[in-house]
Amino acid sequence: MKDDLNKGIQFHRKGELDKAEKIYLGLLKINKKDSSVLQLIGTIYLQKNNYLLAEKYFLESLVIQPDNPGALNNLGILKKKMNDIDKSLEYFEKNIKKNNFLNSWVNKSNILIENNKNEEGLKFSEKALKLYPSDIKLKNNFAIFLFKCGFQKEALKIYGEFDDKNFHFNESYINYSNLLIEINNFTKALEIINKLLLQNNNNLEALRQRSLIYKLKNDFKKSEQDLLNAIKIDNLNILSNQSIVKFYIDIKKFKEAIKYCDLMIREDKDTYFFLTKKILCRINIGSWIGLEDDLKIFNKKLTYNQTSINPLSLKYINDDPMFQKNFTENYWFEKPKNNYLSLISNEHSKKINNTKIKIGYFSGDFKRHAVFHLIQDLFLNHDRSDFEIYAYSTIYKNCPERDKIVKNSDKFFDIDKLSDEEIIKLVKSHYLDIAIDLSGYTAHNKSHLFEYNIAQIKINYLGFPGTMGTNKYDYILADKNIIPSQHLEYYSEKVIYMPEIYQPFTPVDFEMNSGRSEFNLPDKKFIMGCFSRIEKILPNVFNIWMNILKKYDDVYLALCIDNEIVKKNIEEYCLKTGSDYSKIIFLKPLEHLKNLKRISTFDLYLDTYPYNGHTGISDSLFQSCVPTISYTGNSFASRVSFSLLNSLQLDKLVAYNERDYFDKIVYFYKNRDELSSIRDYLIKFKNKNINRMEKFTIDFEKILKSTLSKHKQINLD
Repeated sequence: MKDDLNKGIQFHRKGELDKAEKIYLGLLKINKKDSSVLQLIGTIYLQKNNYLLAEKYFLESLVIQPDNPGALNNLGILKKKMNDIDKSLEYFEKNIKKNNFLNSWVNKSNILIENNKNEEGLKFSEKALKLYPSDIKLKNNFAIFLFKCGFQKEALKIYGEFDDKNFHFNESYINYSNLLIEINNFTKALEIINKLLLQNNNNLEALRQRSLIYKLKNDFKKSEQDLLNAIKIDNLNILSNQSIVKFYIDIKKFKEAIKYCDLMIREDKDTYFFLTKKILCRINIGSWIGLEDDLKIFNKKLTYNQTSINPLSLKYINDDPMFQKNFTENYWFEKPKNNYLSLISNEHSKKINNTKIKIGYFSGDFKRHAVFHLIQDLFLNHDRSDFEIYAYSTIYKNCPERDKIVKNSDKFFDIDKLSDEEIIKLVKSHYLDIAIDLSGYTAHNKSHLFEYNIAQIKINYLGFPGTMGTNKYDYILADKNIIPSQHLEYYSEKVIYMPEIYQPFTPVDFEMNSGRSEFNLPDKKFIMGCFSRIEKILPNVFNIWMNILKKYDDVYLALCIDNEIVKKNIEEYCLKTGSDYSKIIFLKPLEHLKNLKRISTFDLYLDTYPYNGHTGISDSLFQSCVPTISYTGNSFASRVSFSLLNSLQLDKLVAYNERDYFDKIVYFYKNRDELSSIRDYLIKFKNKNINRMEKFTIDFEKILKSTLSKHKQINLD
């Protein structure tokens, strides 16, 4: 019997689970009460992911030997795999108490890391290391807890010891490189991960990690190659396929991403994740054939705790504001938090009274971008006798737009190369009264820093159309048409209102006399235009436009699309649906002023849904003075054009559903005189409001002063 047991254990160690299982089951027939064999067969089933059988044998083992260390530890592992963390910890703690079992010490510390219980983990690791001072797994976890609790030098010292004494193992290499990434030491992080790959160049986790480092260093070619090598080693590995799909989406190679999505969907591996990514890729390249069916599947399975989509992407395909709030709150909650950053000295506790109100604007869009075009003259018009303006750029781009923000700020900082700790220390040294996040969940954001106390009040404004999903932001700035009183429950922040519209755009003064020939546009045709990005144009809205083109011979559609892949996809969709592709005018992007002049030659401008044009609609209405049909919904993103039209008292241009949208377009096509009157009205409105940013800035500053004053009063009370 002993020989059979040894033989079974040998098979087990070599990974020949079926052979080991057969021997163990044979031994149980001889002795049903052998606790060790029961534990071993339970381990086999745990490795085979047969959790019910695994738990059955572990519990039977404990009936015979209540303190069996292997059974207790493996039950902890089993419960962790089943996501029963409390029960998992219970088994590990019992094993530590009864047997001082090393693996349970390690396993519990792993759970504390995964759940960001860093202070508890630090104390736990110190206790564990007194008993097992030379265990490298405990030391590795201890280094992580040290780093996350703010003891950066001490954490790096442990890994320095690992370097000197050759203590490193797979997890320590990965974790060490992660800490180096956190402090922006990409060169050292690359050196560490290369050491791991020298040991095994087929290490998938190391290849994915090196790909990330190369991506952070903007070496996209090498980043891509590492992911391709990982896929070559195991083409169905879920994490590797997720990584390459995310990578291709980030660098806008959507067709490449779709290939890997299709592979994993065919193999039924993490299908919802890859379906979601495929949908996002398809809307970014106008690949609409069959998209509505995919969207139905997506929406049927969508829950607020999905991790395969972010809050910004959700807005392109969803208009349920309560769902968006729940989804975004969960998204914020699940974001990794660095508890140490909250411990960095809070200078506001010193009750420093600034002589001026200090406003800090955080943005990744101080460049040629819609947010810049809106916000630029707010910086110009701020009253410097009352306000001191700080600008924090989260992505560096040398350009005239950046220069304008630099010129009109009291202090300007490029923070994209700084670690989170360095940024928070810098910002706190400025004693901001108000921090305004102009990015939210859009590209290049640093919104996670608003988790911490970087200013007396923190405001979500302009860049992201919706709630940030956390009360770490004190306020969201909007207007009463975008967030009516009955919609307040859809926002985690308190809502503060601008007296008119929330957008701070400046009307650009130019002559409204451009001819279509200047832009190679057809004369004597009715041109409907939409310059929204392709991802905002969904097939149901596009179908409405094409039905109107089909109905009227002289109607043409102008789109600002220069991407040949997108144009080809639209052509294929038109062929499939019987739409007239030849009546679509594809235009190239132009410099902002020329683009405004070109739009001014259109007869009618069209909105998108559920993500409206935002800056694009203010351009069409207040800059180019073109009558614009809104398609209005319930969420922030789908109510912006409604707000702009209401401020103009042009609610007759607002549509609330597909039928209404179609009918309004047709009505104004037929009623050209009324359309012309609206254009004249818009021109007069623009001429009267050329200096509107002066009043807007005064209103904006009054609101900030009032809000800050109320905040201070509440704190005093």
